[in-house]
Amino acid sequence: MSAINDTQQRSTVPLSTATRTATGSAQWFLEKDEDAQTPVFHHNNLRPLVCGEEAFAAIAGDIKKATHSIDLVCWGFDPAMELTRHNGEEWPRGDTWGDLLRRASEGQYNGGKPVQVRLLVWHDVIGTPLVNNMPGYKSSSFKEHVTNALTSSPLSVRERRKLFNSRWYRNAVAGDHANIALRTRGGRRSDVVASLHSEPETKDLGTIEQVGMEWLATHHQKTIVIDYEGDKPCGYVLGLNSVTDYWDTKEHKFNDPKRGKSWEGANNAEPGLMPYQDYGCRIEGQALAAVCKNFTEGWNKADAGSKGAGSNVSREIDVHEPPENLIRNLEAPRQRAQILRTLPSTDGSEKSIHRLYDQAASFARHYLYLENQYVQHAGWVKQLKRVRKDYLEGCQRGGLKMADVPKLHVMVVMPTPERKQMVPRTHDTVTELGHGSSMPEQAKRVEAELTRYDAAMEAYKRDPIRNSRPHLSSVAQNYKDAGGGKDDDTARTELEGQAAMRSLVASLWSFDEEWPTTQKEDLAKLKELEDSSSTDAKDAERSKSSEDSSQEGRHVKRLREKLYKERYREIYIHSKLMIIDDSMFTLGSANLNLRSFAVDSEINIASDDAVTAANLRERVWGQHTDGKFAGGVPTDQKVMYETFQKWQKAAWDNLLNKKKGLHPSCFLVAFHDDRASNIRLG
Repeated sequence: MSAINDTQQRSTVPLSTATRTATGSAQWFLEKDEDAQTPVFHHNNLRPLVCGEEAFAAIAGDIKKATHSIDLVCWGFDPAMELTRHNGEEWPRGDTWGDLLRRASEGQYNGGKPVQVRLLVWHDVIGTPLVNNMPGYKSSSFKEHVTNALTSSPLSVRERRKLFNSRWYRNAVAGDHANIALRTRGGRRSDVVASLHSEPETKDLGTIEQVGMEWLATHHQKTIVIDYEGDKPCGYVLGLNSVTDYWDTKEHKFNDPKRGKSWEGANNAEPGLMPYQDYGCRIEGQALAAVCKNFTEGWNKADAGSKGAGSNVSREIDVHEPPENLIRNLEAPRQRAQILRTLPSTDGSEKSIHRLYDQAASFARHYLYLENQYVQHAGWVKQLKRVRKDYLEGCQRGGLKMADVPKLHVMVVMPTPERKQMVPRTHDTVTELGHGSSMPEQAKRVEAELTRYDAAMEAYKRDPIRNSRPHLSSVAQNYKDAGGGKDDDTARTELEGQAAMRSLVASLWSFDEEWPTTQKEDLAKLKELEDSSSTDAKDAERSKSSEDSSQEGRHVKRLREKLYKERYREIYIHSKLMIIDDSMFTLGSANLNLRSFAVDSEINIASDDAVTAANLRERVWGQHTDGKFAGGVPTDQKVMYETFQKWQKAAWDNLLNKKKGLHPSCFLVAFHDDRASNIRLG
């Protein structure tokens, strides 16, 4: 409970002597004196953006309107990435990052007046080559690209794209791009060690996981500030990265040529780049002061060793008194907002994102919608359950019956963990929500270890001299603490009874509408094998023995299952979104894991504007359910329960459809992962 008590601001609510009732409001934001570095900004125009097509088009439009400055913070930057895509299937399909920034810097969009561009990107000698977040940067292959290009006939699209990136970065580092300054920054182990020191979850870190966090910390923030000192300043807080993988439409087509070829991004899965779900928020108003302050501090501390690094920025930003130009052109209505960060430091780490997640979740009453790339923080779910139990006790002390207490519907949408080693932490978290069997092989592995441990402990108790005391891995211990071993129905019944919570966990999948054509040859082969197998089965019936026929049947089954599987592509959820009760939302760069709460630099925006939150919920839920279950009025318990049941049924039905290769009713599929691991990575 300490985390919640540390974030809630005490207040006095007057009680009517006539009606014996009081009216209060939920404190969604961090508002205590110690949170003065993250003030609540009252005057803003906020526009949440869903998926890359919508967000990047808005960014491109604002870049073309810039008159003074463009300041970007990126986890990764691909100069050849197109923000708009309308020119066919091959690169370039539209405006690229590199061309947009170069033209802006040269004044091509501003009547010949140059615009100062500053680009701050995370770069690490170990991490960057692993994730390819800056394709072409400091590449020794520039000369190779030139040589290959000169000897190639004709020049391939792939080679032209590589040349574009190498040349752009080479010119930027050398200072050859007029009015474009480039700086990079990496994580510092000492900052991470200091930040982790105060985290309870640190005690559960294995050696591999701890080394990975300490030595591979990233600067994961994604923001843009345009014309901060100008007449019409605007900016963005994003989850979207500025590399090609993250561009997609809301339709998430199975194979969309506009997303690009597999070699254009980090994902090499064919056909083409996979569908991606993600968000951003366009900001006008006072909150830009905090976003710009974050950029300025990071920029002035970053590596300025190259000719193209530009100069430090002289800005004195007081977030408690934002400049008047930030609100001069705002439209009504205006929304409140707060900018939150994770910023590890030996001088005192900032962890306002984690505090906001605890704070806001403590007031959830009807629904808590969580859509996140990494749902790997079992401690946060435990905290939510503790708060719910305290809430129930308070309701009971006030004379309410359990039937009168609103149920909290926790709806989690997340992807399959990208690495097998991420399975244990994900499994810990979904087990806390009553969905442990969605990862059956991990459950079996851990339960087998617990069985061996119990037997070894009995032997140790009987004869501690001959038998050594057994060791239980942190993976198994966490599973045990999470209530593992219960069937899901029992776990969810307990969750509803003890915490008045219902939960579901789903992922998103796209279906190949053209499978009769794309699988035509394999389908013909399958029919031929099925006909042959059917004939062999009749012969086997007569002879009562046919090993060849049995093998043929297994081959038919494997081919059929392969074809069914290939009709589905996972929509990779890179989202970092939470919406609660149509009353607040937060989005940005932070995942729901220890890394985002304490290790990587992150930045989120939160708002308690009910209209904006409700509109966002309607858009997102409508997108995921093909417009069927957008929620109605989800703060009505009857409506919310009906919506929850419809989501649950659709997700489970689609899991069966997926196994049979049938058309799903919508993107929602019940989460399921058959992998297992004894190694933990978060």
